[in-house]
Amino acid sequence: MTATPPTHRNGFVPRRPVQWEVEAPEPAELQRLVLDAVDPYIDRDVLARQIAREEEQRRALAAFLNGWDAAGGGVPA
Repeated sequence: MTATPPTHRNGFVPRRPVQWEVEAPEPAELQRLVLDAVDPYIDRDVLARQIAREEEQRRALAAFLNGWDAAGGGVPA
């Protein structure tokens, strides 16, 4: 007697594509699940430096746009 593969017992045959429908978790729950899954792999020092770098870039961009507007260039659309 040959064993039936588990996928075939559940009605799934790899040669015949099927469509599955599932309920998605709420966005907040999905975000929590993802963050919990990746948390062990985050280097907090690198993350802190990157966040500081991005904040500095935002400040520089805001200063540029403020200067552009003060010079009569208007805010680019």
